[in-house]
Amino acid sequence: MVLTRVFLWPLRYAVVQSRGKHSAVRMGGGQIRKAMAPFKDKAEVTVYDRQLKDTHFSWAPWVVGGQLLIFLNFADFYWRFSMEQDEETGELTPAPAWKRGGIAGISLVAGVSIGGGILHYVSRSVARMKIVDKGSAVVLETYRISGRSTLTRRYPIASMFSRDKLFTGLGDQGVTKEGSPQYSIYAKGSPYAFIMNRQGSFKDPESFDTL
Repeated sequence: MVLTRVFLWPLRYAVVQSRGKHSAVRMGGGQIRKAMAPFKDKAEVTVYDRQLKDTHFSWAPWVVGGQLLIFLNFADFYWRFSMEQDEETGELTPAPAWKRGGIAGISLVAGVSIGGGILHYVSRSVARMKIVDKGSAVVLETYRISGRSTLTRRYPIASMFSRDKLFTGLGDQGVTKEGSPQYSIYAKGSPYAFIMNRQGSFKDPESFDTL
């Protein structure tokens, strides 16, 4: 990290995400009433809980910092001590500046990319998802990159969609998917997906695909 492939436009429509394009699909009145029933008279309903501490990713900043130091030290070592043997004299001389600078630069880019990837994953991981305001909005609690707490994000329910399907009929909750422990959900206007772990606790996952 729930809404997947089909999700509710307020009381009238669902949206299907297919090959990156949205198309409105009319839902039957019975489907709409059933999907909205758990939220009709409630200000807040938790539909997903990762069931982990809010400090679950407290290790992330330390890991990122450690690996950045490794790549930084490698870049520094290569820049200062990389040598090449002169073909004529056989003497060892410092490698050309462009070569040392290129390798050192690649090392730094790799370190920053890996660290950034880890922190990005943490920041898009969902701790809890709630349907609020009687079904009109979604609140996502995502982990902070500091690993100390969670960050609350709020979106209209009609802005949420997924390219995947949550309910598979497999596992204890019916959400297990071989080779894919994560479930991704998107918000319009946000370029990156929010990630939910299928091992978390989902409220009525079979009905969830119609929200």
